[in-house]
Amino acid sequence: MRSRYSAYVLGLVDYLVATTLPAQQAGLDRQSISDWSAQSTWLGLEVESSEVLGGQPEHAFVTFTARWHDSNGEHSHRERSSFVQNTGRWYFIDPTVQLKLGRNDPCPCTSGQKFKKCCAGYFSS
Repeated sequence: MRSRYSAYVLGLVDYLVATTLPAQQAGLDRQSISDWSAQSTWLGLEVESSEVLGGQPEHAFVTFTARWHDSNGEHSHRERSSFVQNTGRWYFIDPTVQLKLGRNDPCPCTSGQKFKKCCAGYFSS
């Protein structure tokens, strides 16, 4: 989470895309990410907790609060984000990018498991 926050601070859109679940990357609005990054003064990140859940593939939750200032004032956003590890890398499961998946479809994390047995529960968390 810290690396993704730092990427927003530095305007590293390619990194933000690359660390999002690959099946969701095409659904990201790169221009909006870039605009938000550039038009905000980033004030800090507080990671409240992280929980690695294990399993194959490993999943994790990170609860954080990010703060920033923009033309509309000062803001904070608290979130409990879901992550999945695949091929040694952690990927953010973006709740704003919907995938059309059935419970029995292959999991988009490419674990080889059915969606319902792998990441399904992390998309709604």
